[in-house]
Amino acid sequence: MKRHFDDELKKIKEKVFRMGLLVLEAIKDSTDALFERDSRKAQDVIKRDQEVNLQEIEIDEMGHELIALYQPTASDLRLITMVLKINNDLERMGDQAVNIAEKAMILNQEPPVKPFQDLPKVVETVLKMVRDSLDAFMEEDAAKAKTILEADDIIDRSNDQIYEEVQSIMEKNPGNTRAGVSLIMVSHNLERVGDLATNIAEDVIYVNRGVDVRHHIRERREEA
Repeated sequence: MKRHFDDELKKIKEKVFRMGLLVLEAIKDSTDALFERDSRKAQDVIKRDQEVNLQEIEIDEMGHELIALYQPTASDLRLITMVLKINNDLERMGDQAVNIAEKAMILNQEPPVKPFQDLPKVVETVLKMVRDSLDAFMEEDAAKAKTILEADDIIDRSNDQIYEEVQSIMEKNPGNTRAGVSLIMVSHNLERVGDLATNIAEDVIYVNRGVDVRHHIRERREEA
């Protein structure tokens, strides 16, 4: 019975990982659509979101079925709960990718507000956070998860900087308001993806080390 449960748990984890790769691709394509001014690519991201949504529903059903059939012990129940939460976090990342794609379609119709000199670095960091969070989840690697917590602070600072720069541009030239607001929203969407990757990292640390690091920025680094 235990071996069969472990096999089913492995299957659901692998399914979550594959869903994560779809989300990772959506984030990359949505930002590429912005940098390349390719609205067709943005439209493709929006169309593919339904696949992520269907995966989220299927994984959720599988997880609850595992709980109902096997009535897992506390440690196994905690692991399944983490899987279901990560499943939800990934679906929300997919939503953020769609938001970026939608804003890209607006920005592609407008003159550039400012050169994309800082945003590509933010995207690179966010994509690494997502990939590392998936790897930490699959490998049950709390040490790798800890590095994601540190990267989140970088994204937060970059988002604040982009907001201030674009806000200043809009104040000087109100004609840039529509594009400026859209660019600020893209930066905010990327920050939210970083937050969700951080959520996954925190769950990995909690399940593998029994340390709850949520909402404790200073303590989480010391205890993780």
